[in-house]
Amino acid sequence: MAKAKIYVGPRLPGLNRFSVFEGGSIPPHIKTMIEKRPAIAGLIVYVDELAQARLDIQKTGHPLNVFYKKILKE
Repeated sequence: MAKAKIYVGPRLPGLNRFSVFEGGSIPPHIKTMIEKRPAIAGLIVYVDELAQARLDIQKTGHPLNVFYKKILKE
């Protein structure tokens, strides 16, 4: 069974922060959002990496930080 994933980025219309994707499967409407805003994909991590991801988002220059800021600017 695939591991669950979680979105760690800012809230967007149709996508809440900390939305969990059971089995790692990304719903079709989220895939559509990713096509328009690819940075979203960079903010979806495995649930067991959540604690580290929350720390990494705060680190200037870390890829998660870069993706998060990009989403905020779009």
